[in-house]
Amino acid sequence: MPSVSYFRFFDLPAELRTNILSHLLALRHGVILFNCTMFGSPYDKVTVLRIFLVNVQMYQEASAIFYGQNIFTINAQSHRLPWHLTKPGGFLSPQGQDARRRVQTLSIYLNRVGGEFENVLAPTLSDMILSGSLRKLKISLGSPNPHHARTSGPSIDITARPPFQSLLNLLADPDLLHAELCVWKVHWDIFCPFHAIAERKTKGKNSREVVDEHGLATIRGDADWVQLDWEAMVSVFGSSKRIMKVMETDI
Repeated sequence: MPSVSYFRFFDLPAELRTNILSHLLALRHGVILFNCTMFGSPYDKVTVLRIFLVNVQMYQEASAIFYGQNIFTINAQSHRLPWHLTKPGGFLSPQGQDARRRVQTLSIYLNRVGGEFENVLAPTLSDMILSGSLRKLKISLGSPNPHHARTSGPSIDITARPPFQSLLNLLADPDLLHAELCVWKVHWDIFCPFHAIAERKTKGKNSREVVDEHGLATIRGDADWVQLDWEAMVSVFGSSKRIMKVMETDI
């Protein structure tokens, strides 16, 4: 019977251990949070769990890399936040607080900025910034509901409502190193002054961007997602209830 040999991983220099764990745990597609926690492949999930369960020291070193180097993506484009996120032990639950505070990079996809954003997501994200490690945040707003667009159209009041103000205040948090706001190529025309395509034409005329009678703008021949100048939006629509830093004091 062949003898069993062991490799003493923790005898390696710390820098080399970090490089090895980064190769295993920095996932190509990050971690997607929706109706379940999705990895790029089943193999990725098994790898992460096995490494975490080796021992306490391995968990401490590996989890720092897992939460620090991966992009976590929340898909909240359903009518309600997925139960998988809010259930006991879920990412947005009280039990998930310690884990989510370790996340450094987060991307969120929304269909609307409404009550759930104001009451659940915004406070949670603020806590991840203030009491945690979140430093890079990207929020992408999906296409408006076609039925809503036909019946009501956009309203400039949307930018003055508490949920949207919560969004602007969140993006303007001075502890964020990078904040990004995007809209889908079909969006309300109130966002048009804040993205790179400046020309706007009425329906039927040739243009890269077309606005219909309901106030829906459609960008053609460009990327699916369009980045907005959220800092300009804060200047135009923002309230004075923003976190500001004077030296090292938050007020």
